[in-house]
Amino acid sequence: MAEPDSFSRPSRSVIRDRLVEAAVQEFGEQGYDRARVQDIARRAGLSTGAIYGNFRNKAELLAEAVDYGLAAASHKLAQALSSGARPAAVLALIVTELSDPRRQTWAPLVSEALTAARRDAEVARRVHAALSRVETKLRDLVERAQQDGSFGPRIDAAACARLVLCVSLGVDVLAAVGAESPDHMAWTSLMHVLFAGLGPAE
Repeated sequence: MAEPDSFSRPSRSVIRDRLVEAAVQEFGEQGYDRARVQDIARRAGLSTGAIYGNFRNKAELLAEAVDYGLAAASHKLAQALSSGARPAAVLALIVTELSDPRRQTWAPLVSEALTAARRDAEVARRVHAALSRVETKLRDLVERAQQDGSFGPRIDAAACARLVLCVSLGVDVLAAVGAESPDHMAWTSLMHVLFAGLGPAE
């Protein structure tokens, strides 16, 4: 017979998710160097042992937090496509949605991850792999936009995907250091002009 509390004991996947969500907050607020595993565990309502039972070290937890954030962003894009948005519109959304409240948490995490990647080979490997997966998905969106006629065939899909990634990461890094966002209407208008220029030549 199962122990009385076994039905309420969280599963391993739930524990990992709670730790990663807590790590996103802690790394964003304290920075990678100042964040302590015991504080992450406390924020998650778990013991420090739960961290080392799921992650080898703090570097792996940071990399997992970046993966988690990027996966959430990818899921949002997939939802937009499922709702009928055209691939070009989804790409435009990535570089125009400056007011998304999630950037307040995500931007500092990105900044910390990029900084830590310069000093920690494991973080660098994981962050590079995560960003490569995102770039592949962006390239797929560009190719789909070319197939539906939104973008012209002369556009190099890989270069366009890198441009979108660079703009998005740049916005996050600037937000992390407290840079004032540009006027939203002016920025959106500029991005729409840029994307219009990617259309097929007349």
